[in-house]
Amino acid sequence: MDYDVVIAGAGIAGCTAAVLYGRAGLRVALVERSTRPEAHKVVCGHFVLGGARDTLERVGLWTAMTAEGAAVSHTVALWTPAGWIMPPPDAGIPPAISLRRVKLDPLLRRLAAYTPGVDLLLGHAVTGLIHGPGGQITGIEATTPGAAPREIRGRLVVGADGHHSAVARLAGVAPYSAPNERFLFWGYYRGARMNGPGDAQVWLLGSDAAVCCRTDDGLIQVGVFPTKARLADFAADRAGAFERLVAELPDGPRLEGATRVGKLVGTTDYPCVRREPTPRPGLALVGDAATAADPVPAVGCGWALRSAEWLVDATLPALTGHLQLRHALRRYRRHHGFIDRYDKLSRHDARALPPNRIQRAVRTAAVHDPELARRVGLFAMRAAPPSILVSPGVAIRALVRLPRVP
Repeated sequence: MDYDVVIAGAGIAGCTAAVLYGRAGLRVALVERSTRPEAHKVVCGHFVLGGARDTLERVGLWTAMTAEGAAVSHTVALWTPAGWIMPPPDAGIPPAISLRRVKLDPLLRRLAAYTPGVDLLLGHAVTGLIHGPGGQITGIEATTPGAAPREIRGRLVVGADGHHSAVARLAGVAPYSAPNERFLFWGYYRGARMNGPGDAQVWLLGSDAAVCCRTDDGLIQVGVFPTKARLADFAADRAGAFERLVAELPDGPRLEGATRVGKLVGTTDYPCVRREPTPRPGLALVGDAATAADPVPAVGCGWALRSAEWLVDATLPALTGHLQLRHALRRYRRHHGFIDRYDKLSRHDARALPPNRIQRAVRTAAVHDPELARRVGLFAMRAAPPSILVSPGVAIRALVRLPRVP
């Protein structure tokens, strides 16, 4: 059977795109390598920034996630050496939401599978691409356990299969990688006490960073992002090094008497990977397949949701006969520039350098200036373009508003 759209990868980006395409009346093949509908991504902080709130509402995920026990963070406070940055309550900053992937991924697959027009094909590993005239990608080749390879054809092929994307590799799309000088570990705690302001906190500790937020089942998630200079400490005693770093956080969460649920989760290397999101005729990449960014600002889930939505909105006119596909993919490419601009800044931050003079000025002034705090909040939630905070006007305001030292 031929489809309108073939999507490789039934994670956040793939399921979001499948649901929206299916609701628009298209036939969608949602191809997933895992045979288990409950399979989930492990190394993911699952804190969905407020910039994705509208997408979550549109798909119907916000209500579904809260029904599963997701925690909503209305105020995220940012600690700096100058004090806490707290956006004013009337700043118009959309809330974030957190639901562990062990619950979120099965929820998404159920939503996709129950969408008319969507065929969820579990246990299908992408092993090749089908090429048509002019280099157009017209489908995939997939293998299933104990069965002969099959061809699944579509007018558009979407790679939503993560930062190790098989679709991108088979299409010969080279990744643009950059090092990350931090590593990451987090744990879930029952009975931990949050001490900072707001209902989620971020610490910027020179070159290190840390986070704390509520998530489902009444758990507190605590994460650290140390520079690789601390790798030896974590290699010798991971839990001890983790807890010592958390104990150093000003107004940080208190773990005394709390119970950690499960092991510490993380990795010692998480490079930044970016690929061209429209690399071949008839092919688009979404989510981590296009941009696997520095995890400190927690952008991954939001980028997955928003890139999938942008792709659907850009290509529906072509797939329903009102626009040429190549023009539709160019439109998606332009929308994806929002992510690219943030990713450029994120790659610089992943070098774990001390903040420069302008960064220090903005963070210091934002502690006392509600307008700068509002801009910091919108930037952190990816609810506005980077220019909301990174601009000459903001830099001048920050330098002027710096507290005067007697």
